[in-house]
Amino acid sequence: MENFIKHESLVEQIAQGLEKKILEGTLKPGERIIEEDLCRTLGVSRSPVREAFRTLESKGFVTHEPRKGISVSEVNPEEAADIYLIRANLESLAIYLAVRKQNPSVLKKLKDCHHEMNQAANQNDVRTYFDLNLKFHEIFIESCENKRLIQLIKSFERQIVRYRLEVLSMPHWTRSSLKTHEELIRAFESGDAEKAEQIRREGILSHIERFSKITKKEEKK
Repeated sequence: MENFIKHESLVEQIAQGLEKKILEGTLKPGERIIEEDLCRTLGVSRSPVREAFRTLESKGFVTHEPRKGISVSEVNPEEAADIYLIRANLESLAIYLAVRKQNPSVLKKLKDCHHEMNQAANQNDVRTYFDLNLKFHEIFIESCENKRLIQLIKSFERQIVRYRLEVLSMPHWTRSSLKTHEELIRAFESGDAEKAEQIRREGILSHIERFSKITKKEEKK
């Protein structure tokens, strides 16, 4: 049992390490990840590396092609649009339900998180802002208290995280994001569930256009 736990932990560490490099751009879209080189660098056998690859493939981070091996998945604007469309409707529903519940402790958590986001934006700390942005929306999602809905939203979380990070890197995006979060907090305070639902849906759908602009710029380079 102990060996099984160690093996599972090793697989998770390898997967998380590769995922971090992909998100940070150290590993580029289309770049091959050579299994033998990775095993040699990490000092591990092929088994945990292959399992880590399968984990990353299930999340959309890497692609396996016969006779070519593993490579970092290309950023696909059509796939991003599909995922954003689904998430916009799921997450806006969660926010609608959360606002309807009017839990004061949730409002305090949102305000505290928003304060930290302001600080990160002032320091131009994009990575911290990104993490806090996720935390802000997780507070909303968890407070809807609909377990099946929460599960559905989380199933898309890792699929969209790469696209979110690309959008967040756009100039002036953090300021626009902060304004949207302020509007969500005000909608919560006033108990306007429909307004909160609309703000979140439109906010997510706007990412489709922003991401499309990013990919077009990349194609011109």
